[in-house]
Amino acid sequence: MYAAIASDLDGTLLDTRHSINPFTADTLRAAAERNIHLIIATGRHQLDVYRLTAGLDLPFHLITSNGARVHAHDGTLLYAADVPAPLVRSLIQPEFAQGTLLSLYLDSGALRCINQGYDHPRRVAELGEVDEHLSRHHGEGVAKIMYTAPPARLTEIEHAIAERFAGQVSLTYSQPDYLEVMALGVSKGQALRRLAEALGIALEDCAAFGDGLNDYEMLQAVGHPYRMANASPRLTALLPDTAESGYHGDAGVAWQVRQALGLTEPPPARHLSAE
Repeated sequence: MYAAIASDLDGTLLDTRHSINPFTADTLRAAAERNIHLIIATGRHQLDVYRLTAGLDLPFHLITSNGARVHAHDGTLLYAADVPAPLVRSLIQPEFAQGTLLSLYLDSGALRCINQGYDHPRRVAELGEVDEHLSRHHGEGVAKIMYTAPPARLTEIEHAIAERFAGQVSLTYSQPDYLEVMALGVSKGQALRRLAEALGIALEDCAAFGDGLNDYEMLQAVGHPYRMANASPRLTALLPDTAESGYHGDAGVAWQVRQALGLTEPPPARHLSAE
């Protein structure tokens, strides 16, 4: 039996409708009833996670912004790490942001976004408020910077940041077109270590599920890591021997958890969302 279950959201716990379906929710509820800690570990903003989990009545601890924020299940902030303000002020300039949709993850509410040449209106609508003056932001209180752009442009930005700010920030990808910048040392894995210590549990007794590069450190940290069947090729290449869970659209996390809990009966058909 696991002491805790940590799961990414997109491509992992969420189905193809970007929701936690009833079958998965019931499975996690069964785990919670067995005193297993439930942890969501995502690149998303904590307010976005609260929206996605509203009404589920599940005691989720939250690791958000790729580990820059950690909240207890009651909403208490346990840990926060901001990108240093001087670095933020440099990284939001056109030198780095040109050809991207740039987003700043702030605690104050909606994300702040500026289109610097990458037309992605759906992401603007999802991410929050457009701020045409974002390049003049003071840089304080930024949990994460995200550049949304074609992979070739993101590779250029990644190399430019690594060359100029080596040893000063952490870089990762949650999707091929999302390059994400956090404070040095920030990762889901490091945040999970902090949370496990606060909960008094051992990481070797924890399970973790993920599908993207930003899940690498978390999967490395636990005793029971699971790479989703739909994982990115880059994560698969890094963790070729890690146990594979099912597809996110087939409730792969839930099936793996049910097996660990000894719940083998098939779910009612209504519990699986149509894909």
